[in-house]
Amino acid sequence: MAKKANVRVGDVFQILTSEGICYGLVTHKHQKWGWVVAIFREFFPKAPKDFVAVVEKEPQFITMFLINHAVQQGLFSVVANVEVPEHLAQFPTFRGTNNLKGDDTMWFFWDGEKEWKVHRPLTDYEKRYPEGPSLPSAPLLIDMIEKDYRVERDYI
Repeated sequence: MAKKANVRVGDVFQILTSEGICYGLVTHKHQKWGWVVAIFREFFPKAPKDFVAVVEKEPQFITMFLINHAVQQGLFSVVANVEVPEHLAQFPTFRGTNNLKGDDTMWFFWDGEKEWKVHRPLTDYEKRYPEGPSLPSAPLLIDMIEKDYRVERDYI
């Protein structure tokens, strides 16, 4: 039987990968789309004493993720709750497209409230916006960590 998951903003969750243990942080909950998480690709042989130090770093990537379901299913476990660091406190701007065609690609942006689109190449800053809103599965999330997925390189 699945356990009840009372996931909250600020929860740090443990991710077991083939390379070791790393951590994610629940940064936001959107009323319609659900949870936003930041993933940190630093592997630990054992749990760190200070989770604040872990989440103060720049995340490998940010994504929307059904963390409550992953916790309920026992795939990930919440290990701490911390204040969301200032550099992750603002709701992220997500980007997406329905047709990657180089410089002729139409990009869609969403900041949690409003949407807009551009028909031009992305700026270097925009290339760092997370892909979304997408909802990777737990195995895909782990695969993204293990393959060192970087949105600015892997989702152009």
